[in-house]
Amino acid sequence: MTQHDHASATTLSPISALMTPEQLAEYLGMTPRWVFINHRKLGIPAFKIGRTLRFRRVDVEAWLETRRQL
Repeated sequence: MTQHDHASATTLSPISALMTPEQLAEYLGMTPRWVFINHRKLGIPAFKIGRTLRFRRVDVEAWLETRRQL
């Protein structure tokens, strides 16, 4: 593997940059069940890919900013 190949292999693709509900739950300090129950009710931005949910970190962080209480 060349140095260029190695750099390409370690770069995140758009799909791998998406979080699973379990990863999002860990990021938020909640349970995966909480994510499944509340993502639609609370408006957490998500993608439905097949039968699975995926979340983009930048979208979740923007959503969190809208919920900030000063």
